[in-house]
Amino acid sequence: MNGNVNIDINKGIGTITFFHPQSNSLPGEILNLLAETITRAGNNEEVKVVVLKSEGDRAFCAGASFDELIAIEDFETGKTFFSGFAKVINAARKCPKLIIGRVQGKAVGGGVGLAGAVDYCLATKFASVKLSELAIGIGPFVVGPAV
Repeated sequence: MNGNVNIDINKGIGTITFFHPQSNSLPGEILNLLAETITRAGNNEEVKVVVLKSEGDRAFCAGASFDELIAIEDFETGKTFFSGFAKVINAARKCPKLIIGRVQGKAVGGGVGLAGAVDYCLATKFASVKLSELAIGIGPFVVGPAV
């Protein structure tokens, strides 16, 4: 698997960090792991607050994997693809712990949904948001409720 999701718990702060080498464009496998990690952090008595951040300097999250998008050939594959960020957003919304998002770079598509799903979102001067799916005629239906 390219990429990773890690959690570090220190003095009640559960820091969840995600990464993928393609500007943090997240494939389904990473999205599932991220949703599971958020859920586990929410259920962990040792965690009092969660910090959600990505690795890297200028890309918070470039959304879903473009390779997986162009590989959609049928309804089931499409449903699985579009459910990826929905699972993460729902895990964040259901999490009983306060989630603080750290956006240190570009947030695109699903990345905007991640930023919108946390309780508090802090951004650096290098942060920017873009719903790029609008440019190709797709509404932001997955991330819309969080945004």
